[in-house]
Amino acid sequence: MAIGGREVVDVLANDISSLTPSLTVTQINSQDVAPGDSVTLISGTVVTLNADGTLSFDASSEARQEVITYTVDDGAGTTDVGFVQVDVITCFTRGTLIETDCGLVTIEALQPGNMVFTKDDGYQSIRWIGSTKLCKRQLAFAPNLRPIRIKAGALSENIPFQDLLVSPQHRVLVRSKIAQRMFDAPEVLVAAKQLLQLDGIDVAADVETVEYFHMLFDRHEVVFSNGAETESLYTGAQALMSVGEAARDEIFSLFPELLHAGYQPIPARPIVSGQMSRKLVARHLKNNQALVRNNMIAD
Repeated sequence: MAIGGREVVDVLANDISSLTPSLTVTQINSQDVAPGDSVTLISGTVVTLNADGTLSFDASSEARQEVITYTVDDGAGTTDVGFVQVDVITCFTRGTLIETDCGLVTIEALQPGNMVFTKDDGYQSIRWIGSTKLCKRQLAFAPNLRPIRIKAGALSENIPFQDLLVSPQHRVLVRSKIAQRMFDAPEVLVAAKQLLQLDGIDVAADVETVEYFHMLFDRHEVVFSNGAETESLYTGAQALMSVGEAARDEIFSLFPELLHAGYQPIPARPIVSGQMSRKLVARHLKNNQALVRNNMIAD
């Protein structure tokens, strides 16, 4: 994925023809396309078919989940239809309590320059903070953008200390011997939507509107939100798609290195893929282990 609100998806990677290995994308959302052609979605996002068969998503200024259909042809008269989904929101919800040098402060009350306590680097100054509002209509259109509710104590005893609502893509820290065995790291970051198998973690279907807040530091950090260890904004391309053009320009002015070709931010902890996250959760369930273990020495 490139920086600046663009994501490239290789949709042909999962399409296999038994007749011929030559596959071609011929339609996007039922519109005929050839390499170089673009289709503009209702949201304003532009989807372009590239010469190598990949699709480029140039996001609109609004945060949402994009879902499109595409048609492939194997050149022998066989066609197939697939779909691709791009999630573009990674953040906290209004009311989340963040640990700062002034105690617990709601995310919406924080401003650039405020000092937030981080797991690795102590108190760090907020470099940028922004928000995105989703109304009832938007959530009805894209229900997978509804927040995930992590109930008090769902991660471990008293973690979080009260219900925590985050976006589906927001990553929480998992600390356990199971993580150590699977990833050779005692602590990893897992998207909230991958934790839905666990008791006490559900889609907040009762929420009609939501305001998501993004918080950025000099580097990717682990912060304390309602007592749970979660990530700050990770400046990868997918996350930057969620903040809108004006916000991206502001972030780029603060961090011009993000514009450099090939730049890749360093995550605060290993980021676990969706499939491996689900395996991680399944193993915790099988062994009746909490996702956050405070004592990693005792068996």
